[in-house]
Amino acid sequence: MSIWHICIFELRRILKIRSVVINLFILPLLLIFILGTALSSAMGTGKDMMPDTLRVGIVQSNEAISSPVGEALKAFVAAPEVAQKIKVKNMSSQDETMDALKQGDLDFAVIMTSDMVQQWMAGKTVKLQWILGKDNTLNVVGQTVFTSFTDELNRQAAIAKVLGPETVMAISMRDGTGLPSAQPNIKVSSPGNSGQSYSASQYYAAAMLAMFMLYSGMTTVNSLFTERDKQTLARLQATPVGNGVIFAGKVAGNSLLAFLQAIIIIVMTNLLFGVNWGGHPWLIVLICILITLASMTLGIIVALVSKSAASATALMQGIIIVMTFISGGFTPIAIDFVQRISEFTVNHWALQSFLSMMLGATLQEVMHNIFMLGAVCAVLAAAAAVIYRKVGYRYE
Repeated sequence: MSIWHICIFELRRILKIRSVVINLFILPLLLIFILGTALSSAMGTGKDMMPDTLRVGIVQSNEAISSPVGEALKAFVAAPEVAQKIKVKNMSSQDETMDALKQGDLDFAVIMTSDMVQQWMAGKTVKLQWILGKDNTLNVVGQTVFTSFTDELNRQAAIAKVLGPETVMAISMRDGTGLPSAQPNIKVSSPGNSGQSYSASQYYAAAMLAMFMLYSGMTTVNSLFTERDKQTLARLQATPVGNGVIFAGKVAGNSLLAFLQAIIIIVMTNLLFGVNWGGHPWLIVLICILITLASMTLGIIVALVSKSAASATALMQGIIIVMTFISGGFTPIAIDFVQRISEFTVNHWALQSFLSMMLGATLQEVMHNIFMLGAVCAVLAAAAAVIYRKVGYRYE
């Protein structure tokens, strides 16, 4: 008996349980339809949520204002592509800026310090400091716009470091002033404005896919405890098969179930609800593999640290619901503290990975989200490996 035989047997056994089939394959599609239909008018699309202009406050030190970087920032915000997106107001201090943000007079704020200017002059990577406003959508727009400014500055710094400052000045001369320009190669973009925008059905398709794939981990929990409770694990261990093979076969069977679930949800939402999952099918496969890994490792951890099937099921369900909630799976949450916590969850990075592809984001942005999802999965896998070594899977 090999891992493959145990895997196929496990998959067949689970698919014979009607309640499992309904909960993992039919219920997600039903929830996506209900949430997508009921909340389509409330959520709107990415384009509908975009503001006409973004009110930005800029705080600069005296040294920064008179520096080449300050002049480049002045030229950047005056560029037609940027000027149509933002309305700039120069602020004298951070305290004044904070008051304006609290009163709603500003949507977003940028701080340029003298240290940043010195870092750029030294050829180091620079990054503007933000002061976020009340609206998360406007914050994302502001960060997107001004990140393109610092990206150009860092590109020029890299050229200067490799080829010398004379080269970058020759490349970046603007109107005979001798100042580096941050305008060339700048493309101002914003969420939902890349020719695509996600609908409520797309949002909840991504959110429910991540959540219900994690529920596949609960089938792993139930399967591991079923063998113990029915005392069939002792019989399996009496055969010439190692505990590791039995354990791996069961996990592999549930992993195939999770991946089958993902395929069905993605295909059916595309056919029934017109959900556009983006133009990177192999990246979708990679994301689903990572979610499956997270689901299985989370199920392993819960099963090995719990004393009974009931406690393990309750703990697993509670973890999934909490992660889905704080990551915005049920409704987007605007609280910054909750958003920071959500970045440690599987759901957050899975949802961001799917949404970035739906919005036609750059491959670099999509891969960043996938990399962070992989990092979370690696931590869970390491924790599962440590716990399995200490506890093991055996009949007691």
